[in-house]
Amino acid sequence: DAAAGRLVSGEWRSALEAAGRRADAVIEAELAKQEALTEPSTARTLVDHLPIGAQLTVSSSMPVRDVEWFGGRTGFVHANRGANGIDGVVSTALGRALARPVGSPPSFVLIGDLAFVHDSNALVALNRRGVDLRIVVIDNDGGGIFSFLPQSTLLAHERFEELFGTPLGTDVLALAAGHGIDTSTAGTVAELTAQIVRPGPWVCRVPSDRERNVEVHDAIHEAVRRAFRDAGR
Repeated sequence: DAAAGRLVSGEWRSALEAAGRRADAVIEAELAKQEALTEPSTARTLVDHLPIGAQLTVSSSMPVRDVEWFGGRTGFVHANRGANGIDGVVSTALGRALARPVGSPPSFVLIGDLAFVHDSNALVALNRRGVDLRIVVIDNDGGGIFSFLPQSTLLAHERFEELFGTPLGTDVLALAAGHGIDTSTAGTVAELTAQIVRPGPWVCRVPSDRERNVEVHDAIHEAVRRAFRDAGR
């Protein structure tokens, strides 16, 4: 009954919103400490610098989680779900872009290299479609989400890479350039911010390391836990 009363009065919602603001402030401070782009700061930078009216399609696995966790309170995205959530992400974004009137704000994609390669057929004749599609590829050479799971430490490194890491060894920029698409690499927030405003279509690669990415996430999560623990004293 007491809990129901708090819900009706709005106290619970107010407390939750305040907690969200506190956590986001800690996240923003932690991201600001990072000189090089990380997967969390890539998500935050892209969401924070989207042009007005732009639409963002996000791949499943880590990109959609990074936007949800670290993208701030204003992020609004489209994402595919289902048994094969990483399939067809670029094609989905392209279809959404083609459905918009000519002259509409640009369309963006945030995607990992594995999902990007899986849907590279979407790049065919992209330059001739007349759409402003801007693709940010987080390149950690494999399936980054599996590095967060127990098998990453329970299996020998070589076995883990074979079964879960699945490194591709694919040059994603060469793949895009083979279709005549402009390419670039961003290693800092400033470089990605500058790239975001350039007209597409283009593919921008953000290099990442899967093991380092786990450390970055752990550090941010620990900072948030510490802030709430200290606030409760």
